[in-house]
Amino acid sequence: MTSHNHVTKGKKLLPSSITYQAHRPIFIPLFFSDPTKKRQILWQLQLDNGLKDSGKAKRNAINLSSAIPAGTHLLTIIVGDPIISKKQNVYNCNLIIQP
Repeated sequence: MTSHNHVTKGKKLLPSSITYQAHRPIFIPLFFSDPTKKRQILWQLQLDNGLKDSGKAKRNAINLSSAIPAGTHLLTIIVGDPIISKKQNVYNCNLIIQP
């Protein structure tokens, strides 16, 4: 498993940080060089209070709840073949929610 910030045709798969307003839906597109390729994309969100949530990305994007509290949280993305194998890539992003 490798951890990095992948660049696809000038765009990073996931920026190093993203800022959103509290109480609004959070939509995070993921940029792949081949968006039609089959892959499994899992995400985990660790809140700054230690609580965690996780799920699967759909259609190369992550939709998060508008109920995430204000703070700086860690979003981790794991990308692998359709069935997670030894070929995985891990991406991290600070998710900043402003009040």
